[in-house]
Amino acid sequence: MPKLTKQQIIILSIMAVVILFAVYDFFIARHSKSEVIDVGKKASGLETFLTDLTSRLPKGSLPAADAYALSRAETEWVHDPFYEKKSFREWQKRKELAKAGGGISQKVSFSYSGYLKAKNKNVAIINGVEYEAGDRLEIEGYVLKKIYPGKVLIVNENSGAKFDVPLQE
Repeated sequence: MPKLTKQQIIILSIMAVVILFAVYDFFIARHSKSEVIDVGKKASGLETFLTDLTSRLPKGSLPAADAYALSRAETEWVHDPFYEKKSFREWQKRKELAKAGGGISQKVSFSYSGYLKAKNKNVAIINGVEYEAGDRLEIEGYVLKKIYPGKVLIVNENSGAKFDVPLQE
């Protein structure tokens, strides 16, 4: 057996101390720590704590700030607060037009504003949303066929019309 270095001796001694402590903790210390808990005593202590707490709370209505916060928390959100305001307004207009049936006769425009190539994946940002080739666009009936660094090819599935949309810088 080769001679052990100082570093190896330190590591082995630390490992031996850890193993001895684990044996002590697992076999000896657990048996000596067992204690009987009186559930009735704990329950009565909890009841006295609750009665003491409720007696200290102020009687009557909530402070004005708390009442306002609770009323605001219970109301339904008008829109998602994490949306960018401009994007949310545009989305809301498109949604209202679709409900009214005005979205069909409206001229469709696309804004190709970003291109990303990562490994074997091409991603295009059209109208603020990320798409890969073959994805359906948010505007119903349109599919992104091909992505190039300078343009994208969008096809209308209903009419077969093809649109080459250049990258906007």
